[in-house]
Amino acid sequence: MFYKSFLFLIFNALFWTINAKHGKSYYSNADLPTLTLPWGTYRGELYGDEEQTVRFSNVRFAKPPVGPLRFAAPQYPDAIENNKEIQDSSVGANCIQAFPPAKNSGVTTEPPPESTQSEDCLFLDIYVPRWVLEEESDEQLPVIVYIYGGAYIFGGKNTTFNTLDGPYSAYDGTGIRKTTDNGVIWVTGNYRLGAFGFLGGSYMEQNAQPNAGLHDQRLLLDWVQRYISQVNGDKNAVSVWGLSAGGGSILHHLVAYGGAKETSLFKRAAIWSPSYQWSYDRAGVLQETFFEFTTQANCADEDALECLRNADTETLKVANQNVVNRHLSLGLFPFGPAVDGDLVPDLPANLFKQGKHVSTESLMISHVYDEARLFADKNIKTAAQFTEFVTLAFPGDELAEVRQNIEDKYPSSAYNDNQQRRLMVVLRDSTFVCNNYQIYQAYKKNSKVYATRYEIPPAQHGSDLLAIIWDKKVDVAGLIKRIIPWLPDRSSEVLESIWVSLASRYQQYFAAHALTGDPNYLNQGKGLAWEATTDDDKELTNALKVGLQYSNPKHTFYSLGSDGQVAAASCDFWNDLAEKITIVMGSEKKPTSFRTQFYERLWSGKGEL
Repeated sequence: MFYKSFLFLIFNALFWTINAKHGKSYYSNADLPTLTLPWGTYRGELYGDEEQTVRFSNVRFAKPPVGPLRFAAPQYPDAIENNKEIQDSSVGANCIQAFPPAKNSGVTTEPPPESTQSEDCLFLDIYVPRWVLEEESDEQLPVIVYIYGGAYIFGGKNTTFNTLDGPYSAYDGTGIRKTTDNGVIWVTGNYRLGAFGFLGGSYMEQNAQPNAGLHDQRLLLDWVQRYISQVNGDKNAVSVWGLSAGGGSILHHLVAYGGAKETSLFKRAAIWSPSYQWSYDRAGVLQETFFEFTTQANCADEDALECLRNADTETLKVANQNVVNRHLSLGLFPFGPAVDGDLVPDLPANLFKQGKHVSTESLMISHVYDEARLFADKNIKTAAQFTEFVTLAFPGDELAEVRQNIEDKYPSSAYNDNQQRRLMVVLRDSTFVCNNYQIYQAYKKNSKVYATRYEIPPAQHGSDLLAIIWDKKVDVAGLIKRIIPWLPDRSSEVLESIWVSLASRYQQYFAAHALTGDPNYLNQGKGLAWEATTDDDKELTNALKVGLQYSNPKHTFYSLGSDGQVAAASCDFWNDLAEKITIVMGSEKKPTSFRTQFYERLWSGKGEL
């Protein structure tokens, strides 16, 4: 997830004007439509260069998660007596952020101004085609809910990027809305990040709410089910989309509560490069991270939670950043979805394998060709350093066999002793592509799964986002040059010359799936027919591959074929490891680490720093 600085510039792209299919509008700003909720009314605003979209911005969907609600499950706002009163929707800050140190990043990204961050951040935006509101139509439109990425430590619905053409909104869905001919409603909202949203471990399980960020997302999805019909949205045709941490979040919603609380939060999903770090050691590593955070926040006392809830935001923000910095320096990630015995009862790999997941009509899963390059620690150059990294990722005597299994599965000799290449393959399989494999295996019998592999240079993690949110108004060559400064001018010019054809077809597939569940719906027989993915027990056999090398004149840049990266041999290995880890870590009360013992001793008053 150092990738996110890289992604911040890729996201730089896109802000489409909408060409409405229903002609001129009937009303002025004075009588724009409103959205009435139990806690107040929000007035829409005209959006886009041609003003054919109505945006309801900064709609509150949860109480401010502050004070006693800090580190608690999100709650709907209280109803008010005069709920017809128009609410001030001019402010809707991003949640508190942490940022990868510049030395860990491929490019330098400036953090957003302090004023754009707040703990009071649980707001959503809705983009509705103007025609469906003006015509007082009974038509209900499909809905896309987009969950942003950011390594579970940064990001937000308000993300904009400075391109050579000026600032553009990353998550307003303009390109996709245009592709559907203004036939879809787009929703995006914030969720808590870092320690504020993903502090886990046994203490949090007993006293607060682990995975609060996931619960924020679920409340947002529940809000859509309850209220989207007010703006002509079809709650029974909701697609949830997300890339990277957004995709990893959706993966966890698929296995929420082990499938025991089957809900209809969404009908379809599109998941790009779902990623998360395995976090399963509830009484060990997760608890240590909790202790580390409380110490940084000067709350390592007998009532840590009360102290944390009374601390000022700036103190916790600094503590959050300090924990992130230390873990990233080790090549690890401190915060993200974690096993908690409730919403996440087990590692997702185990839950998928056991059939403990919710039902969906169909899913789209995607990965890029070179997922792991941006994550591989460049300092790992020897076999001993590789072993040290594996030990950090899977610590403790209990997991010695797991570590040896990894060493045996990925022997140094298989990579000519190139430890960087060895590490990248391990990260690719464990953190990215095998997540797609697990989803495919879980859903292939009862749902349609459409798998794709994105190979457009640089084909690194997150680079496909430019195709997802592409806009004709953006200087693609200039943007690519900013992202990849070493790329020859000729190469970026070539990409720009082919981008309209490539990206428009790419968006058609995903937009069509959101509309109907069929990615071919908008092709009108002109593109490559993308059938549901199958396999030959070894690898996926008819995945859609997107690359410059595919030159069939009828469907340039697209081909159907095998995806050897999403392979049974490697992914079954990681599935087996997940099962082994759960058995080992849950077989008995394992001893806590020295560090945990140290802090427990401090808390008990039997020791001192």
